[in-house]
Amino acid sequence: MAIETVFAELQHRLRMLQEALEALGTTVDEDRPTRDDVIVASRLSDDVLAARGLLEEVLEAADHATRAVAFPLDGERARRALTVCQHQHQRFAHALSFELTGFERLDDLTSVGRERGREWLDWVGVVKQALEQSRMLSEDVTDGLSLCWQELAERIASTSVSIRNTAVGQQVCTAELQDNALTGEGDVNGATRPTAGEPSAAKAPAMAPVYRSRI
Repeated sequence: MAIETVFAELQHRLRMLQEALEALGTTVDEDRPTRDDVIVASRLSDDVLAARGLLEEVLEAADHATRAVAFPLDGERARRALTVCQHQHQRFAHALSFELTGFERLDDLTSVGRERGREWLDWVGVVKQALEQSRMLSEDVTDGLSLCWQELAERIASTSVSIRNTAVGQQVCTAELQDNALTGEGDVNGATRPTAGEPSAAKAPAMAPVYRSRI
């Protein structure tokens, strides 16, 4: 799979999570019963808003990482952006697990549903479903981050090997030319020079015969 595709998939998963949080915010703020106002619902609204802010930072870092892996690949820039993305998602996942879907929060919601009647009980049921969906989508993002790291590491490794092979080839060619120059086995025009002890291939010009006249 192309590295651009893997990073684009991470963005897609983040947007799905963003949409789920937006729907949760709508349920918490606009769909809750208006007959009573309970502190549990108000605190939940504040925590959802804070989580959405954290997710925006994750999305921004993912966008930077996706641009960095576009051709030509900027491995160092992609690595830094993906590190920020993962760090911000860890903060988001912590808030989701301990502040939004923690045992105490779910227990408070259940108590509100039981104490406030059918209307509140139905609202609590919808909220719990939305929270669970957000949790599952957050796990999908975690998996997507792992795939991005794997693909980025493989691409950087293959690029390093290619550069190393090219450099080694250049060094070998340079070393051969230097050896030839030192041993006198060749000149710049590719002609072969005789080694020590070998007769020269060039011949001296023949001497013209000398005729003496008789007196």
